[in-house]
Amino acid sequence: MKNILKYLSIIVLLAVSGCELTNLDHLDDPNGVSPENAENRFVFYAVQLDFAAFFNTVTFYTTRPVRQLAMSGGNIYNNAFAATDFNIAWNTAYSDLLPDMDALIAVTSAEGSEFPALAGAAKVMKSYLLTSLVDLFGNVPYSEAGQGVIEKSPAADDQKSVYDAALLLLDDAIKDFGTPGPTIDPEDDLLYGGDVAKWTALAQTLKLRWHVNTRLSGGSASAINDLIGSVIQDSEGDFQAQYGTNRLEPDARHPWYTDHYEVTGGEYISNYFMWSLKTEKGIEDPRLRYYFYRQDAYPELADAFTLDCITTPRPIHYTGPYPFCVEFNGGYWGRDHGDNAGIPPDGDRKTCFGLYPAGGKFDSNEGEELDEDGNPVIAGVKNLGADGALGQGINPIMMSSFVKFMLAEASLMMGVTGDPRAYLEEGVRHSITKVMSFGSLDGGANSDLFPTEGEVDAYVSTVLGLYDAAANDDERLDVIMKEYHIAAWGNGIEPYNFYRRTGKPSGMQPSREPNPGDFPRLMFYPADYVNLNGTADQRVITEQVFWDTNLPGIYDF
Repeated sequence: MKNILKYLSIIVLLAVSGCELTNLDHLDDPNGVSPENAENRFVFYAVQLDFAAFFNTVTFYTTRPVRQLAMSGGNIYNNAFAATDFNIAWNTAYSDLLPDMDALIAVTSAEGSEFPALAGAAKVMKSYLLTSLVDLFGNVPYSEAGQGVIEKSPAADDQKSVYDAALLLLDDAIKDFGTPGPTIDPEDDLLYGGDVAKWTALAQTLKLRWHVNTRLSGGSASAINDLIGSVIQDSEGDFQAQYGTNRLEPDARHPWYTDHYEVTGGEYISNYFMWSLKTEKGIEDPRLRYYFYRQDAYPELADAFTLDCITTPRPIHYTGPYPFCVEFNGGYWGRDHGDNAGIPPDGDRKTCFGLYPAGGKFDSNEGEELDEDGNPVIAGVKNLGADGALGQGINPIMMSSFVKFMLAEASLMMGVTGDPRAYLEEGVRHSITKVMSFGSLDGGANSDLFPTEGEVDAYVSTVLGLYDAAANDDERLDVIMKEYHIAAWGNGIEPYNFYRRTGKPSGMQPSREPNPGDFPRLMFYPADYVNLNGTADQRVITEQVFWDTNLPGIYDF
């Protein structure tokens, strides 16, 4: 994924390997390639590509309850998410990722193997996968999974035991990386280019994440203190999947880019989230123009057919400062939380994914143009993928800014070494620097609108002023999680986790429905799992993951 040629070479290699290995003489059975006949590099390619696909699918849904993308599939939580939503992610995990990871680990961990670092990388990704499955679904199959016809209905393991197994995988991976002479061919490693030190730092970072996620149920401050110097320190260690610009055969672009920059209207961004960057603090967030691209900055000029809520009174339960209908300040056109009305003809007007992380367009005020009659000149991007950075986006899976925000929370709430205020500032600055580094990818961007150093400093000073003005640790934590929420754009898993862990950020826009029901503390089990596994029963979404020990009622609905 480093560039188009590499992405194409991966596809070719996978295709070639598929041709070579489908000869039945090379199979123990026609349904599976034996480990000794599968080349490690091809399996490693497949694991990395499927890992990115899993992350994308999960992020698509987890951004919605935390008001980053609009929750528009239903007006109450029980119908906003369906049992079919996570079928693809579940099947990717259990049919593709776990079998390939286990096969790769078995071969590269064998005595005399020359590739212990490959085993380590596979264990790190497997650990992330297992914790994510628990974070979403609670109890999941693990010890009995992957046995084929021997165990066609594997029972779900206790979620805490799966989480503990994920932590042990990280320790094992670190040992693999410390084996004398471990290497990963840079051409095979799409994520870190063969840099074992970066993989090691990621493993240590995911241990930090494990202890912060479980801080209400046994996470260890002393363990975090031991990790601080060995985790991801800066953007050079960011764990991200990089997309390219190839449009067809294969489409190598960020999926958010293909959603908005082809021919369809695409997803709605949350009005609340855009307001958070544009208006809430009284100062524009330096990341605003990178995150969102306005096709039409004048929603107030729209008719009721195009924007039906423009003639609707503000709901009486919308008593906070957050927007209703659209964010009129600057014209950020999305949807409210829980607005499941039909889709109007607004695809060429709604605000789109921007330059970061989707690889779209930097907002250079194109959507603010008016014709001689005072009508908006639509700066549309439904141009068959010809706009902006052409899809050169990233999956921000674990960024250095995330590390700083986790350390800020751990320092404030667990007594971990360090100053939470200093960690907060580092997190904000790391995020802004990362986002601004995308500016050169959009050749049509007006660089005069790129944030200046003074504007960045002013924003950081505003955030620190809010932190300093907080009356207690609960309010200080709210400031930290608000900035984490903004920095996590493009990653739904982390905000979904920290919102359940902390109930922050507080004061988020409620659902359009005044009685939306209970917030999903866990997601429904995928329909495929419930329908095809004889040991599985569907759950209610009020069940809680083991590390979420909060009582009902801490969440804003």
